[in-house]
Amino acid sequence: MKINVEGAELFIEEKGQGDAVILLHGFPLDHGMWEAQANALSASFRVVTPDLRGMGQSAVPEQAIAIERYADDVLAIMDSLGIEKAALGGFSMGGYVAFALMRKAPARFTGLILANTRPEADSPEARKNRMNMAASLYEKGPAAARDAMLPKLLTPATLETQPALVDRLRATMDAMPAEGLVHAALAMAFRPDSAALLGGIRVPTLVIAGEHDAIAPPDVMRKMADAIPGARFEVVAGASHLAPMEAPEAFSALLLDFLRNVAAS
Repeated sequence: MKINVEGAELFIEEKGQGDAVILLHGFPLDHGMWEAQANALSASFRVVTPDLRGMGQSAVPEQAIAIERYADDVLAIMDSLGIEKAALGGFSMGGYVAFALMRKAPARFTGLILANTRPEADSPEARKNRMNMAASLYEKGPAAARDAMLPKLLTPATLETQPALVDRLRATMDAMPAEGLVHAALAMAFRPDSAALLGGIRVPTLVIAGEHDAIAPPDVMRKMADAIPGARFEVVAGASHLAPMEAPEAFSALLLDFLRNVAAS
């Protein structure tokens, strides 16, 4: 379904009933990356998976936007769906949006899941790389993101032995509007540092790393978890960056256990 937010049509998928859980996808992906988790959780929870503005089936921004714009969209979606409070999960770029939400409206979230993400702002080198990505997207279209990201999202073993998953990811990335990805790349490049936020997080938090993730390595994520009061840290064995799709059963089991504890508290 689509929800109008300040004139922009934003796509969401909703499954199940119960306490609300909102899961935010990464770059250059869409809500479909959460399919396995939405199916696993929907027997017990109301699972909402949006397409972030400019990606998937959501409208492309008409001008440059910041990470905070995506956060405002999530809050507007919650209001439109009548969701006062929800557990919040963010993967990679979705984690950056989750940090923005914890700055903006922490009282609206009952629990936090940070998957394959990191709190620091981009280094000058990383920022330059994202700006180069934005330029490549203008020149080559979404294939620029596909070619750069696919080898980083999955382990070599997965790339070789799971052709259906690889083909699905290629199709998802190739269908992305290039301009929307440009906006996302630049929003990430200039996002604020969230390291100072960690010590003030006051909701139950689950931090999930992929064993072989080079984008958000386990040691970086462990340090992040250590900085969040009471956070639980887990590593998905055998997974790279895209742990929710590379090891869907193990990842979903972690979410389900955590969310059941949040609901019971």
